[in-house]
Amino acid sequence: MCEECGCHDGAGHDHDHDHSHDHDHDHSHDHDHDHDHDHPHDHDHSHDHADVETESTVDGPLRIAVTGKGGVGKSTLSAALSARLTREGDVVAVDADPDMNLAATIGCTEPPAITRKRGLIEDRAGGGGLVRLSPDVEDVLESHSSRFGDRDRGRLLTIGAPEGANTGCLCAENSVVQSLVRSALDADYAVLDMEAGIEHLGRGTASDVDAMVVVVGPSQSAIETAAGIRELATEMGVEEVYAVVNRVRDGEGEAVREALSLPVLETLPYDEDVAAAALAGTPPVEASDRLDVAAERILRGIESRTDGAGDVTSRFVSAPGSPVE
Repeated sequence: MCEECGCHDGAGHDHDHDHSHDHDHDHSHDHDHDHDHDHPHDHDHSHDHADVETESTVDGPLRIAVTGKGGVGKSTLSAALSARLTREGDVVAVDADPDMNLAATIGCTEPPAITRKRGLIEDRAGGGGLVRLSPDVEDVLESHSSRFGDRDRGRLLTIGAPEGANTGCLCAENSVVQSLVRSALDADYAVLDMEAGIEHLGRGTASDVDAMVVVVGPSQSAIETAAGIRELATEMGVEEVYAVVNRVRDGEGEAVREALSLPVLETLPYDEDVAAAALAGTPPVEASDRLDVAAERILRGIESRTDGAGDVTSRFVSAPGSPVE
């Protein structure tokens, strides 16, 4: 129940501007493949990554939500995946974390935070007691985004921290944000950099995410956060939930993998190049070849799992693995 407009579950809201999307893409996956995750950690990471072929042809769609506890490298991985996908086609990256770090991490101009555009929100969704549930935001994604990546084929949209809490009602703001996220997920390639937890990813958009990647650092709190995210994602209908273990040293990776109840796509060591880039204020995606290789392997892992079981030929080229501990 919204205390400001007195509405609950859409009752009393204006539906005259319902521009709900009919997705042309088939998001269904063959889930007959084995989802028994009791022993998911069967990856051999002992590869040399000196020569990495990056050109490939990929048929979309592929929409990924990246989440995890703060400070585990979530935005860095989101940036690496987004940048890698621009070599395949047009990409929409959404910074849905209130800390808004993705622009600096991916190496582009910070676009205006949507939640700070009160005039835009009121114009598209209304306010007070009358809120449009599906406002027209098709032009906003272009006008309020920044270009990045290979041939500028990426667009970054920044959501920002909730501002409506200071005005008494979040309904109009949430309506615009949800419509923008749905619009972003209409792209063939989309990466959502989420805040810790996924409560703000509504049930209507959760079904459009092909996979959720939980970034997990070497700490008990990060492992517990991953377990909570998996439970919530399952409740919301997200079936493909995976982990990436990050920033591990000297045998920590195996301990984290054993503690997780998620299949692990990749285990990454603490990367000195990424750390140095963060200290220097330069984009990590431009500083670490290892990060690019990791993004390649993670995308291939997601694709092979969501395409079904059996002898799957990845749409991504075969890339050597990134080294771990």
